[in-house]
Amino acid sequence: MIDPGSDQPTSPTVPDQSGQLHEIPSNRTARFAWGAVAIILVGVVALVVYALTGPSDSLGVVRRATASDSMVAEVTRLPVSVFDTIGVDAPTTPLVAPSVLEGQPPLNAKGKPEVLFIGAEFCPFCGAQRWPLIVALSRFGHFATLTNMQSAQLSVFPNIQTFSFVGTTYASRYVSLTGVELYSDAVNAQGAFSRIATLTPGQSAVLTRYGTGSGSGSYPFVVIDNTMVTSTSGFSPSVIVGQSQAAIAGALDQTAEPSTQAIVASANFLTAGICRATGGQPASVCTSRGVRSAAQALGLGVTPAV
Repeated sequence: MIDPGSDQPTSPTVPDQSGQLHEIPSNRTARFAWGAVAIILVGVVALVVYALTGPSDSLGVVRRATASDSMVAEVTRLPVSVFDTIGVDAPTTPLVAPSVLEGQPPLNAKGKPEVLFIGAEFCPFCGAQRWPLIVALSRFGHFATLTNMQSAQLSVFPNIQTFSFVGTTYASRYVSLTGVELYSDAVNAQGAFSRIATLTPGQSAVLTRYGTGSGSGSYPFVVIDNTMVTSTSGFSPSVIVGQSQAAIAGALDQTAEPSTQAIVASANFLTAGICRATGGQPASVCTSRGVRSAAQALGLGVTPAV
């Protein structure tokens, strides 16, 4: 009803048992109440999204032992002759080559093509994949620090001796490395592996777009400048299971050793992808025989030898 003294509607009234008139709540009041509920729900949703993708106080903290200088040197300073002799040939080991991506926007970090690794410390396939990734990246830059790690004991491939990207430092004039370890090898009170990192929205989008699925189905995930991707290790962890870190590293100059063949052949594939991202730089790496063999096997244009 309309109050004659006003151009605004008033709430309708009803008499109670004593004859007194009382206002019935207006639709405007109801709309306000529902609006308040909607605002609260939006806030709850925002908090949930933040908890999944933003920093969390509940994330575990791990500290890994630093690898010795001699170990770092063995893993990161392989002779070119080893890469060239092996190429992509691992006669006793099936290899899984990365997939080549075409027509995707560049993936950059710090003004350079980005190599993004997403894995978990408990994962044996991640443990295997870090070996060739570190070997490949060493041809484009320098690891000042590597940290020691082994995969979970309760696994089909237990205690894979490897490295972690937690606490690792890498510098290169050609590429940028982002190494994300989502879980540690430690089990929390709920019986699950402890979460130690979260993905940024951008990293999550890349993983969703190019990964093979969610959870461990996408570990280890490596994408190079959105031009090459892999969602598994380049070889089975069975190749190095039961071997010590020192034994694996110490054999990296022995081209007849099966573990060396698997690691170096996989590293040549990854190197070919990084060379594609850097435009063939440095030429001394990208025109080497082993990398050219990998590029040819992947169907990439082969950089002419200088």
